[in-house]
Amino acid sequence: MIRMENYKLLKFYYEREMVVLFESYGNFTSGQTSYRALISRKSRGMITLTDKEFRFKSEKDNILFHLRLNDIENFSVKNRFKLPTIELVSVQGMSYTFYPHKKERSSLTTSKRATEDLFRELTRSTFKKENPILFETIGSLKNCAMEEEDLTSEALPGIIFLNEDYLSFKPFNEKSIVQISILNIINISSDMSKSGPAVNIQTKEGKFYSFTTLKKHIGRYSKEKTKTERLLELVNQAKIYKSSEQTRLEKEEKEKINRVKSMMEVSSKVRLDMIKTALDMDEKLFTEKVFQWAKQFNFLIDGDYLIINQDTATDFLNDLSTGPSILSRRGLKMKCRFCEKLIEYGVKICPFCGKETINS
Repeated sequence: MIRMENYKLLKFYYEREMVVLFESYGNFTSGQTSYRALISRKSRGMITLTDKEFRFKSEKDNILFHLRLNDIENFSVKNRFKLPTIELVSVQGMSYTFYPHKKERSSLTTSKRATEDLFRELTRSTFKKENPILFETIGSLKNCAMEEEDLTSEALPGIIFLNEDYLSFKPFNEKSIVQISILNIINISSDMSKSGPAVNIQTKEGKFYSFTTLKKHIGRYSKEKTKTERLLELVNQAKIYKSSEQTRLEKEEKEKINRVKSMMEVSSKVRLDMIKTALDMDEKLFTEKVFQWAKQFNFLIDGDYLIINQDTATDFLNDLSTGPSILSRRGLKMKCRFCEKLIEYGVKICPFCGKETINS
């Protein structure tokens, strides 16, 4: 049994380790909800968002609900029963509806501003990944499949945010997110047409996006020229940096493969540790790969040596050059933002939970 003073001490340290990002009285329900259930006293309590989880503690029953940020699949702002609410879906498929109060304990006086603040904090926390956000603003997005087509007639309002790997957009009113890999961008241009300043993006797949930054004044959004110009500048800088980094990695990779090629030219029997060092691969990944290579190219593993089949040596070197991505071959991993399992860098679908890690 945990004594009460020990429990309080554990709770103190647990909460101290978390950074509180948002806190407000509010209402919270799970599953399909009704107006009566949503505004009831039983649904009233304290909404808290930390850097690790979303929590709700009911006022009447003193029940604590918590959901890890990595278990949040998506969310959106909806007007339900004329109340500005946030609808959230977990990776397990459970749905939740909640909203902060305008007045401390009044379930009927909702705060649109506090709802937007909570939405922004949720967005920052769940989609910033491991890299810091370089730029963030309220904005809108239009997209289409071809440059000649009109961009979607109605722009989606939401939040634009940029880190060194992705230009991302989270709509307010849709449970979706657009993430454009910086390395996947082939063209960045400014649009200074009568409709207002925008940053136009073209990807390798031929998709086109138009981003516009917005500012809010007296409850209405208007286009923000200065921030749009800043976004254009930062996306260009991120593209230059990532392209330079990719070129450097490709050069390093070519040098590593050439080292292996030189070893194979002077001997058909090469030490395994020399190959691992030459390719700069971690122990676990190299062990997996060497058995794959042996089977695929009819090589033999003899103790600490790899016996090369000269008939398939060229195919092996070509596979090293054109096989998995550079970062994957180096053994670099990233965390799936849903299940937190380590997966190969750049994988679009997590092999553990089946969720999509990136959208563009």
